[in-house]
Amino acid sequence: MTAKHRNKASSGSEKNTSSTITTLSSSSQKQPKSTSSNDGVCEAAAAAVVPAAVAPSSAVSAGRRSGGGGGGGGGCLNLTLALFYVALVAAGGFAAFHLQHALEEIHQIGDKNEETARQNAELHGQMESVLQQVESSRSLIDGLESSLAITRSELVAAASRLKKGEVEKQRLEEALQKLQNDLLLDLSAGISEVKEARERDFSSLESTVEQRLAEVSRSVSASVAEFTDAQGEVRGQLTDLKSRLGEGQDPALVKQELAAVAEVVAELSAAGRASEASAASLGEQIGGVSVELQTRNLEVASLSQEVDAVRALMQETVGGLKQTVTLAEVSVQELRDRTLVLEGGVAVAQEAAASVQKEVQERDAQWAQQRSDDLENRAKSSEEAAQSMAELVSRVESLLAKYDSHESTLAAQGQAAEKAQAGLEAELETLKTGAEEIRAEVHAQQGAAASTQGELMEELSRRLSGLEQSTRASIDTPKHLDNLRGLVVALEGKAAKLEHHEKAISALQDALEHTTSSLAALSAPVE
Repeated sequence: MTAKHRNKASSGSEKNTSSTITTLSSSSQKQPKSTSSNDGVCEAAAAAVVPAAVAPSSAVSAGRRSGGGGGGGGGCLNLTLALFYVALVAAGGFAAFHLQHALEEIHQIGDKNEETARQNAELHGQMESVLQQVESSRSLIDGLESSLAITRSELVAAASRLKKGEVEKQRLEEALQKLQNDLLLDLSAGISEVKEARERDFSSLESTVEQRLAEVSRSVSASVAEFTDAQGEVRGQLTDLKSRLGEGQDPALVKQELAAVAEVVAELSAAGRASEASAASLGEQIGGVSVELQTRNLEVASLSQEVDAVRALMQETVGGLKQTVTLAEVSVQELRDRTLVLEGGVAVAQEAAASVQKEVQERDAQWAQQRSDDLENRAKSSEEAAQSMAELVSRVESLLAKYDSHESTLAAQGQAAEKAQAGLEAELETLKTGAEEIRAEVHAQQGAAASTQGELMEELSRRLSGLEQSTRASIDTPKHLDNLRGLVVALEGKAAKLEHHEKAISALQDALEHTTSSLAALSAPVE
C-alpha cells in the first residue's frame, strides 16, 4: 500500500511539474514573437527548466521507492529535495518571465531605434534635399552675381566708351573748327595773293604796254616827223630843182642835187624800213605781251580751279566730318539707350535677386525652425530612449546579480545534489541488493516474479537516466548563464547603437548650424 501511495505521489508531483512546465511554455508562447533570437532564448530557457523539473520528480519517486525499503530518514531528504526543486522550478519560471519581459522591452527599444533610424534617414534625405535647394539657390545667386558683374562691366565699358566718344567728338569738333579756320585762312590768303598777283601782273603789264606803246608812238611820231621833214625838204628841193630847171641852170648841178635827193630818198626809205622794223618789233612785243597775258589768264584759271577744288574738298571734308559727328551722336544716343536698358535690367535683376534672397531666407528660417523643433523632439525621444535603455541596463544588471545569486545557490544546490546523488547511489546499491534478493525470490517462485523483475529493472533504468539527466542539467546551468551573458552583450551593442544615433543627431545639428551660417554668409554679400 505504501509503495502504491508513493507511486501516486510521485506521479502527482510529476503531473504538477509537467503542468508548471506547460503553463510556462504556454505563457512563453502567448508572449509576442518578435525575432528568432527571442524564440531561441525562450526555447533555451524552457529546455533548461524542463530537465530541471523532470529530474526532481524522478529523484523524488526514486527516493520514495527507496524510502519504502530504507526508512523515514530518506523521506525527509526526499521532501527537502522536492521542495528545493519546486523552488528551483519557480525561480526558473520567474526568471523566464522576467527574461521575457526584458526581451519585450528590448524589442520595444529596438522598434524605437528602428523608428529613430528611419526618422534619421528621413531627416538625412530632407537635409540632402535642403542642401540641394541651398546649392541650387547658391548657383542661382552665383549666376545672378555673374550676370550683375557682366552687366556692371558692360555699364563701365559703355560709360568709358561714352566718355571716350564725347572726348573724340570734342576733339573732332575742335579739329574740324581748326581745319575750317585753317582752310578759310589759306583760301583767303590764296585768293588775296592771286588778286595781288593779278593786280601786280596787270599793272606791270599795263605799265609795260603803255611804256612800249609810248615808246613806239614816240618813235613813230619821230619817224613821221623826220619823214615829213625829209619829205618837206625833198619837196622843197624838188620845187627848187624844178625852179632851177625852169631857170635853166647847169645840169651838173642838177645831177648833184638829184644825187643828193636820191640820197635823201634812200635815207628816207631806210628810215621807213627802220620804222617798219620797229613797228614789226613792236607787233612782236605786243604779241608776246598778249601771249603772256594768255598764260597769266591760264594760270589764273588753273588757280581758280584749284581754289574751287580746295573749296569742294573742304565742303566734302566738312560734310564727312558732319556725318561722322552725326554718327557719333547716334552711337552716343544708342549707348545712352542701351545704358538705360541695362540699368533697367540691372534693377529688375536686383529686385529678382532680392525677392529670391528673401524667399530663401524665409524658407531657411521656416525649415530651420521646423528642423530645430524636430531635432529637439527627436533629441528628447532619444534622451527618453537612452533613459529607458539605462533603466533596462540597470534592470539587466539586477537580473545578472539575481542570476549570480541563483548561480551561487545552484552551485550550493549542485553540491547538495551531489550529496543526494551519493545517497541515491547508496540507496541504489541497497536496491540492487534488494533486487538480487527479489531475483532470488523470483527464481524461487518461478512465476509472475519474472515480469515484476522486468518492470522493476525498467523502473530502475528510467530512474538512473533521470538522475543522469538531472546531473547533466546541473552541469548545463553555466550554458544558460552564457546565454544571459550573450543577451547582456547584445544589450550593450544596442546601447552603443543608441550612442551612435545620438552622435549622428548631434552631427546633423552641427550640419544644420553650418548650413544656416553659410546661408547668412551668402545673404550678407548680396545685400
